[in-house]
Amino acid sequence: MNKPLELKKLSEIYSNYKYFFIDLWGVVHNGISLFEGVIETLGHLKLKKKKVFFLTNAPRRSLIIKKQLSEFGLDSDLYEDVISSGEITWQKMRNQRNLNCFLIGPPRDFHLVEGLSINIVDDKSKVDVIINTGPWGDDDLLENYKPILHELINSEPIMICSNPDKTVVRGDKFMICAGLLAEYYEKIGGKVEYFGKPFPEIYKFTYSKMKESDKKILVIGDSLDNDIKGANLQKLDSILITSGIHRDVNNDCGVDKDKLNDLIRTKNIIPTFYMRNLEF
Repeated sequence: MNKPLELKKLSEIYSNYKYFFIDLWGVVHNGISLFEGVIETLGHLKLKKKKVFFLTNAPRRSLIIKKQLSEFGLDSDLYEDVISSGEITWQKMRNQRNLNCFLIGPPRDFHLVEGLSINIVDDKSKVDVIINTGPWGDDDLLENYKPILHELINSEPIMICSNPDKTVVRGDKFMICAGLLAEYYEKIGGKVEYFGKPFPEIYKFTYSKMKESDKKILVIGDSLDNDIKGANLQKLDSILITSGIHRDVNNDCGVDKDKLNDLIRTKNIIPTFYMRNLEF
């Protein structure tokens, strides 16, 4: 197994790349506020004429996420665009007509069906498609959704999972995501179509936004299963940020290399580099 190289600062290797595909949750912010040093890092990349795209598995359209970043204090001139799994979901659903759709998710995500020609239904026996944006609240459990999923599967609707993440950290607290519900739906025999990392559509959509064919791209994320696996599948270099969902590999002195290598070996997903936090 190839072992990733440890970085202390992004400045050690940034000059090898033109484009940076950077995750949001766990790298840029924790769902509540930006991490220390992020704005400075993005400012350095802009100064060096690098291009930053934020790729996120958030089940919301890109314009909603851009507004959130602005509220966090991150100016839009520090990045090229935001590409979200929610945006990919909306783009893929926009040509569908007159499907009966059942929504799983909190009301804040329901903008995801605005402008679509689908019928929102509550009757679980008359469903063509499920749009799954994730649980309602931070303390929600998979068990709360099992009865609903067992009812829905009787009419054999396909599930559209607009966030492949199974878990995310909000503040300092882990919470479940849409990917965990989708995984269970598959276990009971349901069919799921995923949009977001590590699946190819989100990368294809991002490539279409790039003004050059230069593929000197570096992927930065905190999830082996989504960010780094996606980079592996696209044959792109990557950095694993270890302070996110894999924070158990850290210790008081930095990163426990044995723990990290064990995790990488178990998942067979290999980043090119790793560092604790995104710093220039």
